[in-house]
Amino acid sequence: MTGFLLPNARLTPQEHPGAATSALPPVTVLVPFYRETAAILRRSADMLRSLDYPHDRLSVCWLVDARYPEDVAAAENVAASARADFGGALRVVPVPSMTPKAKALNHALRSVDDPFVALYDADTVPDPRQLRQAVAALDARGLDVVDAIELPEAGGDLVNRITLAQSAAFFGAMEYVNRRTSMHMLLGSSIYFRRTALSKVGPLSEDGVEELYEWAVRAAAAGVRMGRIVSFSYGTRTSVVGPALRQRTRWIRGQLDIGVRFLGGKPLPARPRTAVALMTLSLLGQLGVLPVTAAAVRYRALRLPAAALLLGEALRVRSVSRDPVWEVLRIGSGWALLLPFELLESTSAWRAVWELATGRDTWHKVRPETGERTT
Repeated sequence: MTGFLLPNARLTPQEHPGAATSALPPVTVLVPFYRETAAILRRSADMLRSLDYPHDRLSVCWLVDARYPEDVAAAENVAASARADFGGALRVVPVPSMTPKAKALNHALRSVDDPFVALYDADTVPDPRQLRQAVAALDARGLDVVDAIELPEAGGDLVNRITLAQSAAFFGAMEYVNRRTSMHMLLGSSIYFRRTALSKVGPLSEDGVEELYEWAVRAAAAGVRMGRIVSFSYGTRTSVVGPALRQRTRWIRGQLDIGVRFLGGKPLPARPRTAVALMTLSLLGQLGVLPVTAAAVRYRALRLPAAALLLGEALRVRSVSRDPVWEVLRIGSGWALLLPFELLESTSAWRAVWELATGRDTWHKVRPETGERTT
């Protein structure tokens, strides 16, 4: 999760002209599931029913790892009960592999015919109007790809409110990078593509876990026009520190890997190269702050640099917390504890470095298993 020490830019909600229902184009929705519980499957089914978009113009594909027949059967059971209320086309698509997720998405994208494609994570619940808003934004702003703001569900316990604060700070930092470099970085899910953009740039990278970040860098180099709609999607809440840190290890490892590859040799135009450099420097700053702070306890010469690092990040968090767009998240005391959490998160960054250096490609499970599994 990058953003450490990067300035914050406020997000400005934009109104997009509404399209008549008769003019809305068909959309393929891809949702990958990997070893998820039946509760997550039902959550996704409920999400589909709530979409404010003509359901008869949606083709939904639930992507399930074919190596686990019991997972495919569980998805079929939930889909069968969901179809009557949904009314659109809902198919369970067994894919050869779900590790990494890009393999499943590439497999499914080869057979997509609709002009627009939406990608959601397994637990993603977008605002019901988001799909309609995204299609309108693509046309009104002449874009090829837009994404939305994905966060844990609002409120919740203290751990969830801290991760909400960090997500808000992350999006504020990414908005700063996007404006400074006149490009756009795609991260997370709730992403809406013109199929022609996917054809132009090529498939998602199947190496690593930040496939959409890597695709966005290539897309920017290819002249694909990308942007964001200020609309919220919500994933499941995070209530335990351990899974939150493991998730960040995965993200940081992928982002560091992309930084090394693109800054270390792959030719890039100036704007995407600058964006990757800023995000990578942010991660390096987070890697350095914990050792510098710890060493400052013993070495007086390091106390001023350590204080400057901490003060700079505290001022950034304060700036983000004043953006009214985040008021609906009910973060409260999560803002005050974000900086200590980021110091703790730097251990995830060091673990990510170790995994990269040793060639480990660990998939860190982040949603605790419940008694109700698909298997």
